[in-house]
Amino acid sequence: ILSVILFFLALFLRYIQSSDCFCGARIILAIDLSIWFIRTLDMFSAIKRLGPKLVMIGEMVHDLKFFMLMLTVFIFAFGVPAYSLIYGVEEFSWHLPRSILNIAYWQIFENHPYGTVCVIGLT
Repeated sequence: ILSVILFFLALFLRYIQSSDCFCGARIILAIDLSIWFIRTLDMFSAIKRLGPKLVMIGEMVHDLKFFMLMLTVFIFAFGVPAYSLIYGVEEFSWHLPRSILNIAYWQIFENHPYGTVCVIGLT
């Protein structure tokens, strides 16, 4: 039912003459398409060879949720102090959480998007 409601909402927004409504419709349609694809997996669960594999994948996704929650906590635990030490006090903007997550996320892969950070004056 949710996927049908989202489809008609996106269809309604699609025909409103506004670029914001068109962008919102595209986002809703993308989410709706994902829901439709996930719902089609239910049909494959009746197949003898695919059914048990889908159950195993579902259980792995359940375990992955807890891992991603722990990873998010560690990323925030590293990102907030690292950003505050590098850039000091900044006024809040909506780009600030993205910058904090960028530093911490790319630090995991040892890829620094802001170049090498040097702290001068420390021995």
